[in-house]
Amino acid sequence: MSFHISIRPRPEERLLEGSGDLGDITIIMGRPRSGKSLFLRYLFSLLVRDRELAEYISNRILGPGGHARLTVGDSALNCSKPEGESGGTATCTISAARGERAYLLYEGWLFTAKYREPARLKGVADAARELFERVADMKGRFRYDIRYRREAAEWLEVRDGRELSFDVSSSAVVAVGILERALQLDAWLLLDGTLDALFPEEVMYLAGVAASGSARAVIATHSPWVLDAFRCSGVVAGHFCMPAVRKGVRPYDFSGGAITPIGLSAKTYGDVFERLYALCG
Repeated sequence: MSFHISIRPRPEERLLEGSGDLGDITIIMGRPRSGKSLFLRYLFSLLVRDRELAEYISNRILGPGGHARLTVGDSALNCSKPEGESGGTATCTISAARGERAYLLYEGWLFTAKYREPARLKGVADAARELFERVADMKGRFRYDIRYRREAAEWLEVRDGRELSFDVSSSAVVAVGILERALQLDAWLLLDGTLDALFPEEVMYLAGVAASGSARAVIATHSPWVLDAFRCSGVVAGHFCMPAVRKGVRPYDFSGGAITPIGLSAKTYGDVFERLYALCG
């Protein structure tokens, strides 16, 4: 599915512009402040038709005459602020034949799962609660045994027959336990740095799950390891003896305000490691 994004905080200032295709698995890399999180938030707004969220974001990043435009297939989101010294209030329109099921797992979502701290943005918080409800009763062979207590909106880890509250569980249990189930859904999963802190084997495992599950994943990351694991997710699924489905994978680098397709690893990130090794001798 093709996409085009244009984010200009001011008419003369290009934050991010470019086109590409959203695959079954899409990986986005880029330096901090390159537009990865903004892309995911606008994509979420478009998929679920959340104009309130799109306007909330736009009012914080757009100056007078600025705009944010995103098209995905036949659907389009268009946000702008009027020109003038003050710029006024941003307004957004969303043109989409129908809404999609989509879940944005933002950088602080572990606090929502571990400590029951809801997201500040209502649309994102509502989606998180819906995701928890949908995966709560899933049956199957999973890496981690977790349960959801609906009356308290509380996740529990089950270990050796004992129930442990998520606030004392490993972050890997929280992230992998929920994501390995969520990746089975017929939905969009938008992961904003969610995988970067995981142990490498956990990342490989989730890459294999993504290759065998039903969800479409868009993953923003700073980690070359995450890039390569999901870039090779079909092979990884075979390693874990999972029934991989043939999926299209699209990796992109957001840098310098542009969108560039990339292959295995990304030179920008390799350069960082090379500098470190040179400094260490």
